[in-house]
Formats: sequence, C-alpha cells, structure tokens
Amino acid sequence: MGELDPTTDTLEMEEDLQETVQDGAEKNDEDDANNRISFLENELDSLNQEKDRIYNQMLRTQADFENFKRRTRQENEQLALYAGEELLKKILPVLDSLERAVACFDAASENARNWQEGVELTLRQLQDILKTDGLEEVSAVNELFDPQYHEAMLQEVSDQVEHTTVIEQMQKGYKYKGKLIRPALVKVAVPK
Repeated sequence: MGELDPTTDTLEMEEDLQETVQDGAEKNDEDDANNRISFLENELDSLNQEKDRIYNQMLRTQADFENFKRRTRQENEQLALYAGEELLKKILPVLDSLERAVACFDAASENARNWQEGVELTLRQLQDILKTDGLEEVSAVNELFDPQYHEAMLQEVSDQVEHTTVIEQMQKGYKYKGKLIRPALVKVAVPK
C-alpha cells in the first residue's frame, strides 16, 4: 500500500479545483457572452425599429413640405391672377358713367357730336385695356336668368317666355379672368 502523500494529493486536488473553476469560468464566460449577444441583438432590433420610425417620419415630413410648397405656389398664382380685381371694382363705376354720358349726348349739335366722339373714344380705350387685362361683360339680355350672374331688380309676367328670361339690363355685370366680380342688374320676364 502506498503511503499518502499530502503534497501530491493537494496538488491533484488543486488541479481538479482549477479545472472545475476553469470549466465553470468558461461556462460563465460562455453564458455571459450569450447573454451579451442576446442583449445586443435586442438592442439592434430596437435601434432598427427606431431608425425605421424616424425614416418614415422624415418621409411624411418631406411629403408634407412638398404639399405645403405646392399649396403656397397655387395660392400665389391665384393671388397674382386676381391681383387687379379690387382696382377693377373701383373702375367699373367710372366705366358705367362714361357709358351713360355717351347715351345722353344729343347728336343734333356739332359741339355735342365732338364731345360724344371724344367720350366714346375714351370709353373704347378703357374697355380695350380692361378687356386685355381679363375683364369681360356678363351676357344678360335674352339670356335665361342665372342667379349666379344676374341680380333681378324687376320682374314681369309674360306669356312669351317658357323660362325666366332677362329682358332688360339695368347695369352691366362683369367677370374678371372668369370670376364674377359684379352681377348684372336685370329685369326678368317670368312665364304665366
């Protein structure tokens, strides 16, 4: 029988203990690494989701900005298109006065004819300028009454019309670049 050598037994026990500790440490390192990998994968997924959310938000913001630019451009075009509308509304009474002045002249006098020709020339020039800029008269007499373009001031019953029809224009109506700026004041005939 062999004698027990405490040094050898201790060395063997230390080696066994170190192997066990090393195996445990390797096992712990492997578990820690797996846990770390799992944590990093979750973190990566979370960051990818956040990136996708931010990217989609950026796309929506970009689309909103493009829509804003388009709306602003359209509004500016509309403003430019109708920029002269207020001025024209102020000029229309002058146009009406010139037309009434032409209608009032007595052609019997030579002096009156000269004045009439001068006023008619001024009226035509003003009408041409306004027409070139987009002003157009609303047609009225012998047209079907359209409340969008005509404002009935008087009416009479008639058996000569099947539908409400404009029979007299009291004041011209005007559209500016297709938009009504003043309805025509009219007298209408309504069927019996």
